[in-house]
Amino acid sequence: MLAPLSLKNTVALALLASAATVNAVFDCGMVVDGQSLNLTALAGPHTVQTLRSTPPSTTITQFTFDLCAPLQPQVGVPANQQCAAGTQVCGVQTIALQDETPFVAEVIPISGDLNGATAAHVAERRIGANTAKAGQSALSVNLVGGQWGDVEAMETFIDFACDPTLYDVTPDPAQLADTGSDTAGLRFVSWDEKTLNLRWDTAVVCDQELVKAAQNNNNNNNNETPTSSSTAYRITKYVLIGILLFAGAYFGATAYSNYRKGATGVDLLPSSETVMDVPYVARDFVKKIASGFSRSESTRDGYAAF
Repeated sequence: MLAPLSLKNTVALALLASAATVNAVFDCGMVVDGQSLNLTALAGPHTVQTLRSTPPSTTITQFTFDLCAPLQPQVGVPANQQCAAGTQVCGVQTIALQDETPFVAEVIPISGDLNGATAAHVAERRIGANTAKAGQSALSVNLVGGQWGDVEAMETFIDFACDPTLYDVTPDPAQLADTGSDTAGLRFVSWDEKTLNLRWDTAVVCDQELVKAAQNNNNNNNNETPTSSSTAYRITKYVLIGILLFAGAYFGATAYSNYRKGATGVDLLPSSETVMDVPYVARDFVKKIASGFSRSESTRDGYAAF
């Protein structure tokens, strides 16, 4: 009969179990060289693919990974066409023959915590994540633990480089067939059926001030550049608004003045002679406004000779 566990042994086992759970996947916020990573914005499944001509067929290999968590099962896909639970990087090879339905030939768990084993993933700083400048390689992540048939010790290397213009990491499956990647900046490098190499250019590993500058520049580029037609439109709009305000104020002041004199009803309105003068007053007002705009838009600098 087994002796009951002591409180000390129970606590030790609990800590061991919790530690295994915490270290089960790559930690996107782990401390490397005394500094914390900040890769949580890259979480979620991302996919790259490569095509190879293998007459009479075409071989398509898709590599899907989640940097911060195990891949979740795909709804509607048979279990034997998906990687096992705990896989973090999964390769699926499909064979396509002309006029025939493509079929899955290989399902490869390249990296992850498989068969109850906890993989020892590694992150190595180059320049330093979150401090790199444009074009600099900031970080290399090595995801290990893959096992597939007779092949063991499979692994994935992801090289992260700074690109301050690529701050959107939302996958777009529609661009996978055209670019070979569903995420801007992410691309396939090589695969030798044991080691997968990827490159990911992203603003997430850049110096944050550099990213802010790129975002501000992008926002400025999206603003419409003023043209002569748009300037004329604005001038016309302001003139019409001015005329309406002037007319409203003029009629209001006249009505109030007539009311003070004891007028009522239609007698509050300006006389016909006054109304006939309004176009001329408005014309003088428009000329005054237009001359003001022409002076403000003058490009002459310095002194003028008379």
